[in-house]
Amino acid sequence: MKVAILGHSFAGQQQLFSILSGIPLESVRQKPLEAQPGVCAVRDPRVARLVPLYNPEKTVYATIDYTLLPDFDAEGPAKRLIFEELKKVDELCWVTRAGDAENDMRRFFAELIIADLLLVEKRLEDIAKNQKKKFSDAREKEQSLMELCRRPLEAEHCLARHAFTDAQRRELRAYQFLTLKPVITVINCAEGHTADAPELARLRDLSGIPAIRMNADLEEEISRLPEDERGEFMHGMGIEEPAVDRMTRIAFESLGYITFFTVGEDEVRAWAVRKNSPAVEAAEAVHTDIARGFIRVEVIKYADLVAAGSEAGVKEQGKWYLKGKEYVVEDGDVLCFRFSV
Repeated sequence: MKVAILGHSFAGQQQLFSILSGIPLESVRQKPLEAQPGVCAVRDPRVARLVPLYNPEKTVYATIDYTLLPDFDAEGPAKRLIFEELKKVDELCWVTRAGDAENDMRRFFAELIIADLLLVEKRLEDIAKNQKKKFSDAREKEQSLMELCRRPLEAEHCLARHAFTDAQRRELRAYQFLTLKPVITVINCAEGHTADAPELARLRDLSGIPAIRMNADLEEEISRLPEDERGEFMHGMGIEEPAVDRMTRIAFESLGYITFFTVGEDEVRAWAVRKNSPAVEAAEAVHTDIARGFIRVEVIKYADLVAAGSEAGVKEQGKWYLKGKEYVVEDGDVLCFRFSV
């Protein structure tokens, strides 16, 4: 899972990236014209509930790879770098300031739409040239698909909001259209200011994903506190959880991923898998050998395990299941794979 973080100058994207990645802000600011990679754990609160049941030697969260891009209002090589990097990621995180967030978002989408429209026009031009040399059913099919894309783009609409068939969406992946990618909006609110509910609703209408309010300075202060002091500090501030944790989970879910868990005294671990994935694909996420030698998978629902307090308690209640490779993994499943290689 790869997510690009970007915004206009002074929107707070560098600070957000520093909080997520753990890379000092001073180091981040030394490379303003580069694409900077970082990794962030998806802080799923269910992991913390599972740990006391097993007291594992190690706890591992699912992760997201973030890339911080240069300021979006940069020009020249930096601007070209931004658009090249945007093609490589699965999702975009747009950071903006409260007050003008909606107009800022619309300007951002307008540039993405132009980039996609230029790509469509270039493909149609190439197809027309090649069709004169030799007729091809494949090129005719591509031409129809590109013309289908051109209509919403010319109407200044993102492709993500267009009703493509599943087959068409699979074909479109190869083109790396920017307006097909999910976009999370982070509104960086200064202390004493906030984004109102109507503005948040309009931003959700624009991107299709809930916008996240955040005070980057406060989030940075929370991130610098020792783990055992954060809860008390946030309680005093009336904060249930850091906004960056909520943002990371939304990024995870909007990409179509769910979480399953493997548990034991050695390790409690969260794994990422696409929604509607069969058990054998979840096994492959853990290790290819497990998928290759898959026999069965033991399934316990997270809620059942926490309520019972132990695997033995779950079995006593008759809520332990043995499934085959076609079982569709559900969010929160606790899995133990049986395999032989």
